[in-house]
Amino acid sequence: MIINTNLMAINSQRNLGINQNEQGGVMEKLSSGLRINRAGDDAAGLATSEKMRNQVQGLYQSSRNSQDGISLIQTAEGALGESHDMLKRMREMTIQAMNDTYTEEDRKKLDIELQQLITEIDSTADKTEFNEKELLKGDPTGQGLASVGEARVKLASQQIKYYSLIKGEASMLGIAASIEEGSKMKQATQSLIDLEQKISALEVKAAGLTGVDAQTILESVAVNKASLAGLEASIAQIGADAAEHRTTAVSLRNGAISVEAHNVVSAAQKLQGVMNESVGPNEFTFQVGANNEQTIQLNIKAMDSTSLGLVATKIDTAESAHIALNTIDAAIEMISRQRAELGAVQSRLDHTIKNLDTTSENLQSAESQIRDADMAQEMVNVTRVNILSQSSQTMLAHANQAPQQVLQLLG
Repeated sequence: MIINTNLMAINSQRNLGINQNEQGGVMEKLSSGLRINRAGDDAAGLATSEKMRNQVQGLYQSSRNSQDGISLIQTAEGALGESHDMLKRMREMTIQAMNDTYTEEDRKKLDIELQQLITEIDSTADKTEFNEKELLKGDPTGQGLASVGEARVKLASQQIKYYSLIKGEASMLGIAASIEEGSKMKQATQSLIDLEQKISALEVKAAGLTGVDAQTILESVAVNKASLAGLEASIAQIGADAAEHRTTAVSLRNGAISVEAHNVVSAAQKLQGVMNESVGPNEFTFQVGANNEQTIQLNIKAMDSTSLGLVATKIDTAESAHIALNTIDAAIEMISRQRAELGAVQSRLDHTIKNLDTTSENLQSAESQIRDADMAQEMVNVTRVNILSQSSQTMLAHANQAPQQVLQLLG
């Protein structure tokens, strides 16, 4: 019989320590509700669980981003709805002004209201914001334009060819420009000048011209208008007398061309309906996923009177009312198309939110299977380790009493 080394006590003590450690782990799982409380519990499971948690949090924020996107769209769409209503009223007054039962004085009174509505359309575009971001004014930097080699400008019944290259800001009368590929262009629209006013000279500020010197290229022009965006221009009057046949020479570096004005009244009428879309759309990017490149793009075009082509719209005469009707119809079509695009993106965002919520739910379920504790199973474990701990303590007590039997031999 050995008394220096009590192997039974050592074994009982080791098992008691194991059972107590396991009991502590089970109690930790029961108190936290987690199967994995530290990397040592399940290293691979912890890594997978953390990645899933990151995805769930990203999906939750993406769902909120989508809700914010819908709020932005509703703000823009509400403002466009008001502009739509104003255009309907403008169309109603235009048709009213086309009726010959009204005098010129009556039409001027109708035109006063129409001009106020045009001003209010501008005001709506200026004031519509979401989180201090302007929605309906377009991108002030403009659009990048593709290169244009040669184009034709309609001048009443005549056509002329021109070659030129303009970048930056420019306004030209009677001639349009080829724009350098990839360049940015701000709004370039020449307002209709009163028939009695004359322009002694027009300077074109340009860089990198092809065929045209950077100098005065037109002189003695009275009423003109050009649209760079539409690449179309009309000259209402050249010289002092609109009825007089006039020819204006335009000097070019590579030679000379002549511009002849015919049927100048018709040219001025056609000009009123020219649309200018040189201001680029506002681009909004909604982050609708938990990872890169999971976005939805939204473009909102400028919706002020200039972009809608309403700047020169008048109904003070029957003739101008006929022209205004086409312009207003085109503006209504632009707003209707923009509202349709907004509605389509909003519908997409609605479905995106549903998909994000479903994906988040499924990920949370999978993460729970990996990380959460099965409380019923842990209760079975805690009962087992409690019994084992008590048994180990009892056996340790018996093992410690065994060496005392040696005293009986000594007695």
